[in-house]
Amino acid sequence: MIYDKFSQITDDRIVASLIGMPKAKFTALVKVFESAALAIDRERVEKGEIKHVKQGGPKGYLDSYEKKLFFVLYYLKTYPTFDVLGFHFGFSGGHAHAHIDRLLPVLVRALTSLNVMPERTLTTPEEFSQLIDQYKNIVIDGVEVACVRPQDETEQEKHYSGKKKTYAQIPRHLRL
Repeated sequence: MIYDKFSQITDDRIVASLIGMPKAKFTALVKVFESAALAIDRERVEKGEIKHVKQGGPKGYLDSYEKKLFFVLYYLKTYPTFDVLGFHFGFSGGHAHAHIDRLLPVLVRALTSLNVMPERTLTTPEEFSQLIDQYKNIVIDGVEVACVRPQDETEQEKHYSGKKKTYAQIPRHLRL
């Protein structure tokens, strides 16, 4: 389905808009992704979570590591709902969710082994300072600022944008 179309694309701009990287990097990442997946499966066997690594049986749509990597990168880049993701890849939303749950740790392991996984958890200012010293460029992806609504009515009026709720303009008999 969607991977078949992707595999025919030669324009790196389109490829990057689908998965966030050029095709050459994708191809290089597939090998690391595969070894990370196999390592995770071996660890699961050693822990006793599974008896053996799957070898046969029905393959389904995600029957290669290229397709699995494309699936998880497509999800992270476009961030569709699981129902939409499943529709694009030919299975249910529940199966899409299960695949993402299984494949995200594999991607994290692959990116960590390449030393390109972004730092997500900083607990002290010293850790942040060490990161600044270690890297030339640091990107902060977003900032959340709490917005406390004033309790005083005159203060509320100062901050009121003048917008009305959209459902107020819909006739009552047409509202859901």
